[in-house]
Amino acid sequence: MSYEATMTPDTGSSFGAKKVSPTAPWSWVEKAWADYRREPILCASYGVLFVLVGYAILYILGASGFWAAAPVAVGAFALVGPLMAGGLYAVAQCLERGTSPGWHQVAFVKANSPLQLAYIGLFLMMGLFIWTLCALGLLVIFAATADIPAGEFLSFVIGTPRGLSLLVLGTLVGAAIAFAIFAMTAFSIPMLIDKDTDFATAIAASVDTVLTQPKPMLLWAWIIAGSIVVGGATLLLGFILLFPLIGLATWHGYRETFGAS
Repeated sequence: MSYEATMTPDTGSSFGAKKVSPTAPWSWVEKAWADYRREPILCASYGVLFVLVGYAILYILGASGFWAAAPVAVGAFALVGPLMAGGLYAVAQCLERGTSPGWHQVAFVKANSPLQLAYIGLFLMMGLFIWTLCALGLLVIFAATADIPAGEFLSFVIGTPRGLSLLVLGTLVGAAIAFAIFAMTAFSIPMLIDKDTDFATAIAASVDTVLTQPKPMLLWAWIIAGSIVVGGATLLLGFILLFPLIGLATWHGYRETFGAS
């Protein structure tokens, strides 16, 4: 049975979203930390896997001579993280039900809408591709090439007018794309795992929640953005802790916002 939209007087939402406190994301993180401590090996292993995939992407970029795209790749990779966090949602779901999660639940996530989950995965990959094309296009426009060694790229960005223009415009374009991806995936993937619905409805519900409850959702966006910055600044190692925390917190945010299935 499909998940049907229902109007709620608290928020005016057409998708049954409950109104949450402006500071609710901090409680989601607290609950995620409690889950992490209950299953530290499982959660940390998930974080390590995420980091290894990130290193593989950076290696490919370096081997291809596209080190200049590394910052964009890290940000884009982290923002499609909700798709990679399915196992973490399964961990949080098991703990919520009072059962002990295992590797089987993490590796073989049971989704109520598996085909729709695949569709949203393709949608996210398309968004990642568009983001990469925009980044490379701006790089070619301002630097006349996309093949700049890491050291030279840093000098170019902070030491030349064209580099500073690239930094400003690239940040604005990246922020716009990142926020659009955030709005569409804030709760859509947990919903597809939890409910029998289609990906368009899940995305619409997620976007509607961001628009109707801007205070908590903007705070949540800043927490995620801060985690991405810390993860990048620590050469991705920070994601061993931060990625599982964000994934687990996303599940708790979804459950608080949309209630029991």
